[in-house]
Amino acid sequence: MNRSFKLLCCLGIVGCASEKEDFKDRTPESIYKKALILLQENEYTDAASEFKDIEILFPYSSKAHESQILSAYCFFLASSYMDALREIAIFLRYHPSHELVPYAMYLKAMCLYMQIASVGRDSKKAMDAKRSFLEVINKFPYSPYRDDSLKRIALLDDIIVAHEMSIGRYYQRNKSYLAAMGRYNFIINQLPRTNHTSEALYRLIECCFALGLTEEAENTRQALELSYPHSQWIQKAAALRKK
Repeated sequence: MNRSFKLLCCLGIVGCASEKEDFKDRTPESIYKKALILLQENEYTDAASEFKDIEILFPYSSKAHESQILSAYCFFLASSYMDALREIAIFLRYHPSHELVPYAMYLKAMCLYMQIASVGRDSKKAMDAKRSFLEVINKFPYSPYRDDSLKRIALLDDIIVAHEMSIGRYYQRNKSYLAAMGRYNFIINQLPRTNHTSEALYRLIECCFALGLTEEAENTRQALELSYPHSQWIQKAAALRKK
């Protein structure tokens, strides 16, 4: 997220604060400068607390809205994702038209993205993160966060599909072929552009043969050859056909 810090600098949100704060008079400006110094020194939790003080003590100051997002950003850097999400939710609720809304939505998606568990566990957070990145793209197609959101979505699709494949294989090993076919069909129909789709087609062929659905197996094999002519799974599918 260092790039995000640079983007905030470009927006004029983060300045180069080198002056020492006058601790005798706590003003929005003095707290803001202190928070920036803490942020630049990687004291993220303390910086978040200082930025939050501006929002609490001076809610009508010119720094209040920016400080709320900077507080969320500092929480993100501190890996306190739930705290960051809370700040973002409050900001979006009360300031839906603010110029920082695109960044706030992108930061929300990143918080969800960073909480994704390893493959083989519940993929709910991956789906939630994907929806959040899609929201950034759909609502703000020309924002500076669009390209990175697209890249994250591609990675999330691979994570989601890998999770679905692991469940499908589990069902298939236990001869729950219809349940396995449901997982494979989800991949083929909903996420056809991932690295796992050709395998999903092959596993679907296996399930069809196991259930005696030879016509469906042949149709799926043809779809595999047509869609993925260089796939390693084509030869394996041909061997199944011979059997």
